[in-house]
Amino acid sequence: MSEAEFEKAKAIFEAAGVPFEVLEHEPTRTSQESAQARGSRLSQGVKSMLVKFTRKGSDFFVMVNVPADKRLDLKKVKAVLQAQEARLASVADVVEQTGCELGAVPPVGHKNRLAVLVDLKVFDEDVVEFNAGLTTKSIRLKSADFRAALKKMGAAGFDLTE
Repeated sequence: MSEAEFEKAKAIFEAAGVPFEVLEHEPTRTSQESAQARGSRLSQGVKSMLVKFTRKGSDFFVMVNVPADKRLDLKKVKAVLQAQEARLASVADVVEQTGCELGAVPPVGHKNRLAVLVDLKVFDEDVVEFNAGLTTKSIRLKSADFRAALKKMGAAGFDLTE
C-alpha cells in the first residue's frame, strides 16, 4: 500500500548511518506469517502498533513497538504516557496516521509524524526485522543499530509488555 512509507523508513536508517538489509517476500498480514516468510524467529520481529491515548481531555497518537512474540500491556503504556485512557487505534486511524495498512506498519517513517515508544525487550535479539510500509518488504538490521537510529530520532524505551 505504501511505497512512500517504505522509502521514509529506509531514509531514517540511511540518515542514521546504520546498515540494514531489505527483504522481499510474499504478502504477510501477521507477525507469525512475516517471521515464516523471512525465515526467522518470531522473537526477532518488531510489532508496531498505533495507540490512541487521551490526556487532559485531548486525543493523541503514539507508535508503540514491541517484540512480535510479546503482548502489549496498555496499562503500562497508559502509565508511561500519564494518560487518562490508552487503546489500540482503529483501522481507519492506522491508515490515516501511518499511511499503511495493518500488517505493514513500520516502527518509523510514517505518513504523519508520531512519537515512538519501544519496549526494551526489542533489543534482546541480536537482529530485528519488521515489515516496512508494505506487506511484501521487510527491513532487517542489528538491534544495536536499530537502537542507535531510534535514539537519534528521540524514541524512548520502556517496559511495555505483559
